[in-house]
Amino acid sequence: MSEMEYVDPEAVELPLHVRARSEVWLPAFVVAVVLWVLSVMIMLKLPPGLFEEPTAMLMLYRYLTMLGFVPLSLYVVYTWMAWRRPRHLTVDEEGVRTHSWSVRWDEVDSVWLNPTGGGAPDKKTQVGFMVHKKAWTPELRRGNRWDSGEPFELGGLLPKDGTIQTQFGMEPPIESLMPLFEHLRAKAHGEPSRWHGPVGPA
Repeated sequence: MSEMEYVDPEAVELPLHVRARSEVWLPAFVVAVVLWVLSVMIMLKLPPGLFEEPTAMLMLYRYLTMLGFVPLSLYVVYTWMAWRRPRHLTVDEEGVRTHSWSVRWDEVDSVWLNPTGGGAPDKKTQVGFMVHKKAWTPELRRGNRWDSGEPFELGGLLPKDGTIQTQFGMEPPIESLMPLFEHLRAKAHGEPSRWHGPVGPA
């Protein structure tokens, strides 16, 4: 994996549009739908001939399918939302926003990185914005529900702990924008940036 190149905040022209790569979610959605259909068939004991004299392994698989049906159903909806309702970002001097939520930089207390995939930071990483209590409104929480990480590190439930997160799979890689996010947050608060890593091309 190539080393991450972080942007130089002073060289970025604002507003900056960060695209959610919705196309990467289509294969996941198709696989999830196929598994969901197979799960329904197994739970309904279809085809009937397969279950006339079921083996212990088949019944165990049916039991596990029933246990995993709710998470799988959620994943179907999650991948559909990521594919068909991508949360592209717009970043400017005032704040950061998508079609469903927005926060001002003076409402953001801190910016942090949530890498969940290790080897693929462009696809498996989110940025979290921890916001003031006064900005932590029901509207903001509802707007960010599909990137909340709740439940099962996915989305669908309201975010908690005062943190708004970006969608996975952004272009440019969301991690590369950390110096910019911290620069804009610090500028809005009149304080030094907390980013001490590299900026610009290596």
